[in-house]
Amino acid sequence: MTDRLTIALAQMNQRVGDLVGNGKAILAVREQAAGADLLMVPELQLTGYPPEDLVLKPEFVRRTMEAAERLVDATATPGPALLFGSIHHEEGENYNVMILAEGGRVVARTLKRELPNYGTFDEKRVFAPGPLPEPIDFRGVKIGVPICEDIWQEAVCAHLADAGAELLLVPNGSPYELDKDDIRQRLVRSRVTMTGLPMAYLNRVGGQDELVFDGSSFIMHPDGERVVQMADWDEQLLITEWKREAEGWRCATRADHELDPYPEDVYRAMVVGLRDYVSRNGFPGVILGLSGGIDSALSAAIAVDALGAEKVWGVMLPSKYTSEESLGDARECARLLGCRHDVISIAPGVAAFDQALGRHSRERSPGWPRRISRRGCGWSR
Repeated sequence: MTDRLTIALAQMNQRVGDLVGNGKAILAVREQAAGADLLMVPELQLTGYPPEDLVLKPEFVRRTMEAAERLVDATATPGPALLFGSIHHEEGENYNVMILAEGGRVVARTLKRELPNYGTFDEKRVFAPGPLPEPIDFRGVKIGVPICEDIWQEAVCAHLADAGAELLLVPNGSPYELDKDDIRQRLVRSRVTMTGLPMAYLNRVGGQDELVFDGSSFIMHPDGERVVQMADWDEQLLITEWKREAEGWRCATRADHELDPYPEDVYRAMVVGLRDYVSRNGFPGVILGLSGGIDSALSAAIAVDALGAEKVWGVMLPSKYTSEESLGDARECARLLGCRHDVISIAPGVAAFDQALGRHSRERSPGWPRRISRRGCGWSR
């Protein structure tokens, strides 16, 4: 039994389906965490989150389990024990799993019990629920590892506390939403006060299709005090020191990061989401229309902040109705952002289209409706 633990928390980005790349990134962070007793990475970090239909492909699941074995084998080299998220297949079912590996072997596995099936989540479609998890014995310390949604229901944390867990380590794949930080911290505060156990809440960062993950990981003591707040939107490795005290395990590390307020957090979410979407799809950059209005100016600013000015091409498409003020505003927007700017008139195209329609654009049969009613789906004349 030990009275001290050094736990490294790795707030990481990911790429769904990239088993090789995600695995290498985990091992690289393990090297950086040299000296720690234990390294934890987010939920399903090996596969990327959410893996969705990839879980339904037997070959992908087989390769995932092989990649997990390679990570386990890698812990035979000097470095911290590794607690990582993957897929586990057993008796015809696929599970969302956290694997604890040390010394080249699997010390323990814990399966996610509560599977979210609302909003952006559909885990019940691809995973089977695990049983109520038991604490993991790590160097004489009983550690509870509820996985993400497991802490949103009282049963899992209550069971772990009753089973003798001394602290809770929670790996997450929690997408950004408005006011999500407050929601998470209220939830965790209710769980730590209920169980009397400290909790380390670890979340990932980065964009994945329509989702974006903000990180914002933190540690909270049983009295509800938040003693560690990690960065939002950026990858971060934080090595934390834990001590067994008279009242139980406590985190001796103190770290504070000021999270982005509204609406800055919304802007950062769009920047991170666009950056990862473009880069992971292999796009060389983006082309967007600059109208001289505030909407296109904001879109261009997001694109430049996400990708760099050299990857943003602004195009003004004036017609005969476009004002000189709009032309000037679009040109100035591109100058200030430092991105490419071209003007391509659509007037010839509009004229050609009108000519192609000819008399058909000027004639209307007596019974043809003139407009669509704004008050419903019916036609009005």
